[in-house]
Amino acid sequence: MEKIGLVLEGGGMRGAYSAGVLYWLLENEMYFDYVVGISSGALYAGMYVLDKKDALKGAAIDVAADSRNVGLKPILHERTVVGYEFLYKEVTENLDYPLELIDQIPGEIEIGVYDIEGEETVWKNKHDIARCPKYIQAACTLPVAGRRVHLEGKDYMDGGITTMIPVSRSIEYGCTKHMIITTKSKDYVRKPQGFFMRLLLNTVYRKYPKLIQDFENRVNVYYDERKQIDELVAAGDAVYMYPSKELGVSRYSGTKEQFTELFEIAQADCEARRDEIEKLYHSVKG
Repeated sequence: MEKIGLVLEGGGMRGAYSAGVLYWLLENEMYFDYVVGISSGALYAGMYVLDKKDALKGAAIDVAADSRNVGLKPILHERTVVGYEFLYKEVTENLDYPLELIDQIPGEIEIGVYDIEGEETVWKNKHDIARCPKYIQAACTLPVAGRRVHLEGKDYMDGGITTMIPVSRSIEYGCTKHMIITTKSKDYVRKPQGFFMRLLLNTVYRKYPKLIQDFENRVNVYYDERKQIDELVAAGDAVYMYPSKELGVSRYSGTKEQFTELFEIAQADCEARRDEIEKLYHSVKG
């Protein structure tokens, strides 16, 4: 029996695009057998499977634009560049995002988190998340930008250290068709880490040489995953969604107006490609 998977890249504040696509999918009552998310893709994946449209929009626009999210305020209050503690508390306490109920959804969700001691990305499913919702925070927390999250006896961070577009995980789960959402345009060029980032990584994570190596290898992994996506699309086994217009939003910067426009562009992109999306979806779901 065929299965269809939904694959979500991360991208920090660029995740407003993913949130917009997911909002459109919920509006059109499209639900997938399997959902897998990395980084901010994990945050929005949980909202999607819980059918929380308002949370998707609120997190992608209002929470993202809050001054407590990135910059001086989190440096002062959390001593990190990104306010991951603020982000988690805000979405779970002030938005409708009941992660403790996520194990009641039909189908499956997985999010990638990096096990720091084990120096590998591991996958947490709906039962893991329901038992320990802060896996969502860990999934979003990039090295240097935030602190490792200690959960159930281990330290975790963003699984994007080793995989950015986890289409391979969707295939491993048994999905034969895939809808893939990325937060970067099709012609996006990923550059190697700069000198300053390499210096920080080697200083902060010097006890974890494989973590440093994995982070350095992200450029190669990204292009391998993009090649895999192109092959799936060419075979008629995937729809690849990406922003049709760049607005200057980056992982850590953007305005409320930009986030709103990116969210709306995502929905417009879905409408423009409705026939393509429906053809793939209904080839599995009927």
